[in-house]
Amino acid sequence: KLPDDLRAGANATRHFTLRAEDRQGIDVDARTVTLAFSSETRAVVRSWGVEILDHAAKSIRLSRLKSGAPLLVNHDTNDHVGVIESVQIGADRVARAVVRFGKSARAGEVFQDVIDGIRPNVSVGYLIHAAVLESEKDGQSVYRITDWEPYEITLASIPADITVGVGRSADKT
Repeated sequence: KLPDDLRAGANATRHFTLRAEDRQGIDVDARTVTLAFSSETRAVVRSWGVEILDHAAKSIRLSRLKSGAPLLVNHDTNDHVGVIESVQIGADRVARAVVRFGKSARAGEVFQDVIDGIRPNVSVGYLIHAAVLESEKDGQSVYRITDWEPYEITLASIPADITVGVGRSADKT
């Protein structure tokens, strides 16, 4: 039985970080940034146990992101600074996107911070549709999220997963 907090339709977020040397995925003229927004590499500890987002093609519902989902700042729907242009899951099971920044003053300010390495952290907001108990380790439950739906990508202040972020788009396999 899954914990009550891990029910279908639960909202969740994950955070990731960019290192200064990883900013090769920025196209200033096009106002685009290529970034990694999720991976299986980092398991996140939740109130109900450890969460692993499964990155098999059948596990991720990408339709929202592929239809122009928002690029936000700190998951704030009132701080919408861009749009998701494209998304793909790599052979290394990392989810990547190309995001395009708007031309508003706020979007320009945030884009410049990304260029300057001031805003290196990326997060993803998603709905959980299904999960399975994968294992019990040292009294802690490990759940694999086998059906999930990302609905926004965010430039965030505090990361949970340092393995992905702006510029961490290169497939290293």
